[in-house]
Amino acid sequence: MNMAFRPAAPCARLRNERVAARGLAALALVAVHLLAGADDARSQVEQRVRLAARLIADSPSAQRIVASGNAQAISHLEEGRVHQSMAEQALHSGDTVAAARAIDEALRHLSQARRLAPDAPARQAALKQRYAQMLANLDRLVETWHAQSAPVDFEHGDLTAALGLISTARYFAEAARYDEAVHTLSTAERHVLSGMRQMLRPRELDYTQRAGSPAEELQLELRRHQGLSDLVPLAINELRPRADMLAAVERHGETSRNLRTQSLARQQAGDIDAALVHIRNATQYVQRALGAAGLAVPTDAGSKP
Repeated sequence: MNMAFRPAAPCARLRNERVAARGLAALALVAVHLLAGADDARSQVEQRVRLAARLIADSPSAQRIVASGNAQAISHLEEGRVHQSMAEQALHSGDTVAAARAIDEALRHLSQARRLAPDAPARQAALKQRYAQMLANLDRLVETWHAQSAPVDFEHGDLTAALGLISTARYFAEAARYDEAVHTLSTAERHVLSGMRQMLRPRELDYTQRAGSPAEELQLELRRHQGLSDLVPLAINELRPRADMLAAVERHGETSRNLRTQSLARQQAGDIDAALVHIRNATQYVQRALGAAGLAVPTDAGSKP
């Protein structure tokens, strides 16, 4: 049976036209996103190219690299210059992908050059600050050692070695040789920790100093707490506790610091009794921190009025 061709009904045609229109709109939206993405990618590459150009030009970093005389650093700087130029040429020709590859390589070379020629003044300043902190900690530890030791302990080998090393570190610092000063103080720290560990093993530290008043007792407890707190970083560096024990050291140390802060607040408010309670609790927690680090400290001694 012959079936005559019938044109699509008006409703069907309208439906088809709507589907086609939605498809075209979707394609247009995709094209817009692609163009926007391409623009963003090019913009990012252009930013990196400008950054590399600034680093290579007359920046302090480039001057430092050239002045360092380090052949490898200077070679990396020149390689960075070549790749930065290649990135600019690729951008001019519209090849964003090639430009991105070239500028990433340029920045990699510049990073290597900066690493091989570090900022000497900044490093010197950091070493000076570290030296000052280490020296202050060691001075407090040695003072604590003297205060708590029997007369025979003044001739302790580790104490003598530590004092000699501290004197040598001061000499290096006066000559602005802070790298050597820090290294020397690190050795002194090991002697201090070793000596104080030996004192703790055979007997308890004598913290039973007589205080004439609650205010004097508070000062004794504060000094005791500070002396033990200064031992914590040394114990960590020397004894290297496991990760779980290190977490316990940090936890007890934070609690101890908070309690000390509360003690000082109560002292300022004139409540000496409450301040004593807080600082004694703070000392117990710093003792726990030392124990977690592997350094056993007596927990029942304290100043007595």
